[in-house]
Amino acid sequence: MQLHRVLPAFVLLSSWAVAGWAETAATDIIAAPRPDLVQARVRDWVQSQKISDAVKLAVVEELWKAHAGATPPAEVVLDRVIQSFAVVHQPTADFLPLMVLPAGELSPPDAETLLKAKDLGAFYQSNFRLYFSKYLVHREMYEEALETLEGATITDSVDPAGLLFYKATCQKALGLREPGLLTLEQLLKRTEGVAPRYHSVATLMQYDLGNLEEKSLDDVSNKMSDVTRRLNLARAGQKTQKVEKEIVDLLDEMIKKMEDQSNGGGGGSGQGKAGKGMQSNSAAQDSRVKGSTAPGEVDKKKSKPGANWGNLADKERAKVKNLISRDFPAHYRQTIEEYFKKLATRDSK
Repeated sequence: MQLHRVLPAFVLLSSWAVAGWAETAATDIIAAPRPDLVQARVRDWVQSQKISDAVKLAVVEELWKAHAGATPPAEVVLDRVIQSFAVVHQPTADFLPLMVLPAGELSPPDAETLLKAKDLGAFYQSNFRLYFSKYLVHREMYEEALETLEGATITDSVDPAGLLFYKATCQKALGLREPGLLTLEQLLKRTEGVAPRYHSVATLMQYDLGNLEEKSLDDVSNKMSDVTRRLNLARAGQKTQKVEKEIVDLLDEMIKKMEDQSNGGGGGSGQGKAGKGMQSNSAAQDSRVKGSTAPGEVDKKKSKPGANWGNLADKERAKVKNLISRDFPAHYRQTIEEYFKKLATRDSK
């Protein structure tokens, strides 16, 4: 029988100094640190900030004293850590009220100053980044959330399961299949104390990603969800247009195969292996477009999103819809119809 080590996200080296290990072996199981170890780490961080205000120090101590002896969930411990940061660090206190849901602004609050402040240390960075990324995920800003999490480490996090869960959520939403499966493997097989809701959703994500095939109906559905999400965030730039063109091209290819099959051309089923796996509500891979020479750039004059669909003659459009109604599963038909309605609404504005 193979033995596994259970390791906290950081180990206590002394009553005031806490540090994480550099890496773990394949058989190591990550666990959230005990609240008393977290409290010691918070004290260490406060001391590093050279805080001498006795009132602020007393407030921080009271935050932890109020829950002494209890073993709260890791996400509650994370909230307490963030509250401690806000007590002694005014920029953090000023920023927290900006993370409001539902948000009135399309852009997320600017956390650049906090995310780049090296003097705040790895403990602050890892836990503030996790806290902020959770907010971004709730706003479906998966690109920003994943980028934010890239600067966080499990070894400095008080909620390693939460960090892995939200990272996997972003990776799945952006169609990052292999990285997403690796993150989910670590969460489900090498992390102790995973909240039941995290475990259930992560298991579904693992199944979904494991069965996702390129150019399948699931792939098309994911891309449509991605475009819809991006349009809702007013992101109709080059990357969105590129994905829109990919969707139209994939649908054209599937419809052509169905036409060949119905005409006896032997083109094969338009569904292929699309029925394999669960329907996904997540999105296709996305990345920031940097400059006008970015790969995959689409010339709007040559390729208007949805043009191949919207410009069909009435008779051809009816034929295509009949093929979709006959050969596509019901939930995909609805997704396709809603997607092109969304594009038509956007283009008419």
